Amino acid sequence: MLELSLLWLLLGVIVAALALGARLRPASWGQRGQLIMLGVGAGAGLLGGWLGALVLGRLYGMMTALWIAVLVVVAAPWLSTRLLSRRVVAPPSTPEQRADEERSTSS
Repeated sequence: MLELSLLWLLLGVIVAALALGARLRPASWGQRGQLIMLGVGAGAGLLGGWLGALVLGRLYGMMTALWIAVLVVVAAPWLSTRLLSRRVVAPPSTPEQRADEERSTSS
């Protein structure tokens, strides 16, 4: 299983490298964005491979690793930009605003 784990890890890194070539890395990740993307791909490939091997058997571990790595590598940048933009758009409320909201909901 060690060889399969290394293969799934390599598969995830390859998927992440293809995503980097497609410029799917968000600019908000900064200088280390490429390493983050490769790490996300490697982790997703390893997780997908183990999940596929445990649930479906060793024969389908590679296909499951590929699909999960692709889904995670595409979804991770999208989710991170979405969450960061939501945090920037919605400023924290002041104590006066919170008191007004509490008064309006209690009435």
